[in-house]
Amino acid sequence: MSKRNLVWMGVIVAIMALFYWLTPRAAQQDTVVRTFAPLVEADAMVRRHFVEEVSEEQLVNGAIRGMMLQLDPYSRYIAPDEMGAFERALSANYDGIGVTIGMRHDQITVIAPLEESPAARAGILAGDVILAVNGKSTEGMTILDVNARLVGDAGTPVTLTLRHPGSDEPVEVAVVRGPVAIRPVKGVRRLPGQANHGWDYMLDPDLRIGCIRVADFRDNTTVEFDRALSTLTSEGARAVILDLRFNGGGLLPRAVEMVDRFVREGEIVAVVSRSNTAQRFRAKREGTLEHVELAVLINGASASAAEIVAGALQCHDRAVIIGDRSFGKGSVQHDRYLRVHGRRAAIRMTEAHWVLPSGRVIHRTPRNADTDTWGVIPDVIVPITEEQRREIQRQRAIVDGGPDRPTTRPALSTHPADDGPDEQSASFPEIWVDPQLQSALDVLRERLTAPVEPDAVPERTNVSG
Repeated sequence: MSKRNLVWMGVIVAIMALFYWLTPRAAQQDTVVRTFAPLVEADAMVRRHFVEEVSEEQLVNGAIRGMMLQLDPYSRYIAPDEMGAFERALSANYDGIGVTIGMRHDQITVIAPLEESPAARAGILAGDVILAVNGKSTEGMTILDVNARLVGDAGTPVTLTLRHPGSDEPVEVAVVRGPVAIRPVKGVRRLPGQANHGWDYMLDPDLRIGCIRVADFRDNTTVEFDRALSTLTSEGARAVILDLRFNGGGLLPRAVEMVDRFVREGEIVAVVSRSNTAQRFRAKREGTLEHVELAVLINGASASAAEIVAGALQCHDRAVIIGDRSFGKGSVQHDRYLRVHGRRAAIRMTEAHWVLPSGRVIHRTPRNADTDTWGVIPDVIVPITEEQRREIQRQRAIVDGGPDRPTTRPALSTHPADDGPDEQSASFPEIWVDPQLQSALDVLRERLTAPVEPDAVPERTNVSG
């Protein structure tokens, strides 16, 4: 074969290879063009016919925002002008009202007010439905849209239109924004000075049962939790109640670290994406507290990272879970950054779900809402009334009120005092043991005073309260 023919054959092969490579790319580009052609056409119509001139940035922001609204309540576009408030709300200290919110029955719902926050002081309750913010309806808003309206400069007011749990009548609650300094780990009573960072964690000194209340999973949660555990172990604690009620969640790594304190080995949680790619988090043997009995309290305001802790400890038979079924927020959002006309913006998008070692998916969706397949269901179910739930939050606010209290431990009480303060309670309120906390004490006292089969798992029971 001549050299000329060989050259032409090489050219033909190259052209065929090029077509082979270009065909799927061309098809893909054609699909993109056809998909977004209506958007381009609508953009042209707005530019040509809208009564006022609209900037390109407005149109781009609106298009991306609308795209995120079609996904789920936890996905959102953060425009360049919103980035400052968005990044402030991610920090452990910011100015706002201090609430964790979620979506329940297609309505923006307060999972829990952060303890010692302006929202808690204003009387906002777990389970409140936020109907409007400053008169603007929340219908059609995402969770991040509402959050952006609640964050603001300290001293500025915001008015929420709420529907309290069990009520059909909307009420307006005015809240003055202020510093939200999240102290995620607390004990059962405040101490004067800085000893133990102001907290006593020993609930029952006779049987040495401690109680650690975790309000949130932030950057400093693990450090504070380890400090509380160290205090209890130095006091010879034999059992610990981990109170995760009204804990709206937070950072996944902090939840994994907390479980790892009590589990020697095995999977803690898996983060599973749409492609079924799983990122698995496993326990490490080092530093495990194996010989401490454990009970975990949860309720309908325990969400996200709090559900991981309770669910993983339940899967490993490491703790008895007590209280009410959890909230059911088990989706994972990632923040991805982009530039819009040269300015920094972001997309927060749901990209995975948390899956417990048992294979259980925590997340509650419209498809599984009427089943038992979401959330964490306690081993010992202790229902409480709405009045009791409010009283728990009120009593916590009393305990959290300030550090100038004597160190003498008062007796435990199952009845909140309502006859006015006596000489003791004026300086140190007695500890109110609500029905769920009492159940945890009963379970641990029984385990500490009676022989227990090593592999015994408590049956799921209902306790009226």
